[in-house]
Amino acid sequence: MYLHHLSDPEMRVIYYFWGGRYYRLQTRFVNGSCIALIPNRGCTLGDNRPLICRVWPFWWGSEADLSSESFPIEIDGDCTMAVLWNMSPKEILREFGCSERDLRKDLLKLSKALKEHENILKEAKDENVPPKRLLDWIISKAL
Repeated sequence: MYLHHLSDPEMRVIYYFWGGRYYRLQTRFVNGSCIALIPNRGCTLGDNRPLICRVWPFWWGSEADLSSESFPIEIDGDCTMAVLWNMSPKEILREFGCSERDLRKDLLKLSKALKEHENILKEAKDENVPPKRLLDWIISKAL
């Protein structure tokens, strides 16, 4: 769990609070890294990357009006290109081959997905689903 997420209302919703502890569904990592990352090759998923990976390291600006087509975007996290190499958001987007317009579309999709995720976890809690059964419960809801 990332403790700083619990103080962020937008990120807190990805955690499932059960029995006095927070839980998070997450893909298994190998050696602390994503299973799709291959040393010296990068992400093996290409255009099939999950939404969160497609928008990283960007996020909507604080207090952004997501109903606007031109909401501010900012760098979120420890992006090497931004922190160590001093690249601007526009330079990073160019490096990724992504336009601001497409990034904003993906950020809007992510915002919607986070809200849906929050609703699913609320429903699971209301139905008293224990964390060990949460993934099976979510899959059964989707079928």
